[in-house]
Amino acid sequence: MDDETVKISESDEAKSSVSRLLKAIENWANKESQKSEIELTGFAAALSSQIISFERFSEKDVRLCSGLLGSISKAKQHIEKEHKKFDSEIDKMHIKFAQEMEELDLKIIRDRKEFKNYLISLIYAEEYNKLKASVTNTYNLLEAKSKYENIKDLESQIDELKRQLSQAQANKSS
Repeated sequence: MDDETVKISESDEAKSSVSRLLKAIENWANKESQKSEIELTGFAAALSSQIISFERFSEKDVRLCSGLLGSISKAKQHIEKEHKKFDSEIDKMHIKFAQEMEELDLKIIRDRKEFKNYLISLIYAEEYNKLKASVTNTYNLLEAKSKYENIKDLESQIDELKRQLSQAQANKSS
């Protein structure tokens, strides 16, 4: 292969297809971010599953899909709120159980149903913590990409402007 051979995966058509894919993902994310709280949790879980490798999209494509960042931000805020809620419940239960443990001389906890709720809240808090970390990572990646200028694109634009300037100067001289 020589230097002028273009790889199919780097062709303009392939790049356009990837751009359309990200646009479709942006539309999907926008619809998901408008749904109920439980569905927002599902959206966050889908994002955190890493089925979509956002790091593989170019900075230019991410900037063109500004709604994507907003949709993921909404899921991120929801997950943070839910994590905080369950974390707060756990703190309250810790205080209550500490008092009960004291009252019962560290032998049993009176309300087994409430203790079961405590254990369920612990599980949810852990799940929301994992989701929060994953969605936050995705949000931070996309936010960084949306602000990053692709050096190659800028260099190409500069080269094109130089070529146009030189052509204009040559035309003036003639």
